[in-house]
Amino acid sequence: MKIGTIGTCGIALAAALLAGCSEAKAGDAGISSKTAASSITTNENGCVSKTLVETSVTTNGNLVTEHRRETRTSTDLDGNVLETSTSEYAQSYNVGETGIANFSLKPEESDAEAATNTASFMGLKFGEVFQTTNTVVDPCEPALVRTTFKPKKTLPGFDDYYAYLTPKTHKVVKVCACAKDAVEPGGNWRRHYLIEALEKRYNTWARLRSFRLPYYTFDVAPDRYVAVCLAGASDDYETVVSAWDDSVARIAAEECEEMREEARRNAREKRSLRVKEAQNAF
Repeated sequence: MKIGTIGTCGIALAAALLAGCSEAKAGDAGISSKTAASSITTNENGCVSKTLVETSVTTNGNLVTEHRRETRTSTDLDGNVLETSTSEYAQSYNVGETGIANFSLKPEESDAEAATNTASFMGLKFGEVFQTTNTVVDPCEPALVRTTFKPKKTLPGFDDYYAYLTPKTHKVVKVCACAKDAVEPGGNWRRHYLIEALEKRYNTWARLRSFRLPYYTFDVAPDRYVAVCLAGASDDYETVVSAWDDSVARIAAEECEEMREEARRNAREKRSLRVKEAQNAF
């Protein structure tokens, strides 16, 4: 998926922008951060493609505005312009009375209750065994196996739901909800309803992680995370919402290594047996 291959530089840059915006107090006005990044690529025919991405995060009173503009220009060997395209993504949201500083555990909610609140996603609990014999290997997640499932409560506009499991014991590591078409992108200058719903669900703010895509993450608990790509998530899906548990992912890595070692041991034993059979035959 594209959401897994976003450049480290872009992630750090976008995170820095959002961090600067988050530090602004509700009473501050006109605080903004801007940056621009460009790239040039040349194809086999010698045509040159130039991409310029401009991003800004502005705080005006209680209103935070995120804006990205991407301009692409293709030229031939002689410098003639073959194609020019521009795309923009923008949204605004209020961080006044329900601002970042006000997100915290509810007074009546203990740490144990908070952990329970993040223990599952789309009805599947992380670390629990998923009973299935129908799994496939996903090249994007080589240490896991994937299966489909249907949650009790589906999301409007979403087409497919996947559970990623540990390869040996089939414990739930990651859960994904995927939509082939962008899910209700809505008008500019409005916070997407999926982002707002997840913020309220987990009592924390989304963090913008890319200056090329509307890609956000949530740190919902130790070792547990949620990610949302609203558009252009992969070759197959436009919108993808995923949640995973790193502690179970480490179990998956251990199981994967155990299976590799078992395969190597079986291969050695098989070869040794063949050598003996051939030796006796000679």
